[in-house]
Amino acid sequence: MTKEITLDVIETLTPAVVFADGGVEDVISKLEAQVRAIPLDATTEKGRKHIKSVAYQVSRSKTALDDMSKKVQEEARAIVDLVNADRRTVNARLDALRDEVKAPVVAFEARESARIEAHQTAIREIEYLVQFECEPDEALVSDRLGALTAYKERDWQEFSGRGTQAYGDAERSLNAHAIAAKVRREEREESERQAAINAELERQRQEEARKEREAEIARKAADDARVEAERRAKAEQSRIEAEKRAAEERAAQAEREKVEAAKRAEEARIAAEAKAERDRLAAVEAERKRIEDEKRREQQEAERRAKDRTHKAKINSGVLAALSTIGLSDELGKAVITAIVQGKIPNVTINY
Repeated sequence: MTKEITLDVIETLTPAVVFADGGVEDVISKLEAQVRAIPLDATTEKGRKHIKSVAYQVSRSKTALDDMSKKVQEEARAIVDLVNADRRTVNARLDALRDEVKAPVVAFEARESARIEAHQTAIREIEYLVQFECEPDEALVSDRLGALTAYKERDWQEFSGRGTQAYGDAERSLNAHAIAAKVRREEREESERQAAINAELERQRQEEARKEREAEIARKAADDARVEAERRAKAEQSRIEAEKRAAEERAAQAEREKVEAAKRAEEARIAAEAKAERDRLAAVEAERKRIEDEKRREQQEAERRAKDRTHKAKINSGVLAALSTIGLSDELGKAVITAIVQGKIPNVTINY
């Protein structure tokens, strides 16, 4: 340092001297030594005033040094603010310049990414067209084929191999589905037509059989009733005649008994005929109920057989579709299915 540090000259120091490396320690140490070397006497009035004066000088020195540090801070902060502003300008301008230089590459890569994704999306859409949750009908397959044609003239660029392969596979699969759907429809229509014919023939046969059974039952009931009535009438008549011959001498009494007997005979005949009619009607009702029960059982059995045929046809169609995917024609696929069902292929079965 160029001058002695004293309480009187502390305010004349500059920040460059005070805040140099080790400067603060040098200033404070010398001030402490100077102050502690001053003789102080607190026993006299003058001595106490002197002590207070020295303490006041120490406080002024502290204030002067603190004000000097605040000024240094303010000057440093102004410099830092200017540097920070310049840093922000540097970052913003050079980031913008970097982005400007890189923009053509970014745009190119974005276009390339979009182009590649468009090709890959188109391939996925083609592959989706051949995916069905269940056996499709002809209309659905036709719609999918129509949608597939949108990709026929597409320029696949470097995806030409995958795109062409996906298109060809989808076209072959959809054509196979179209053939299978047509076969299923024709088989279903033919089955329904034949079932309707068979049902009508069976209804006519059962109707004729019912009429014949009812007529036979009615004839038999009438004959039985007539024979029974004649038998009872003859028996009653024989009894009346016997009584008449035995009681001719009691003519008056016999005549009354004859009238009463004739009345009972008529009532018996009427009762017999009524019973015969009831028996006939009961027999007709029983036969009708039996026919209805039999017809219901036959209908249930026919429905069961129809469901079984539909179930097997559905499974066979699935097998046929699977065989088609490995290159077998429908005719050869049907022949393979028939051979499996007939047990002609060892160790191979179809689970229905």
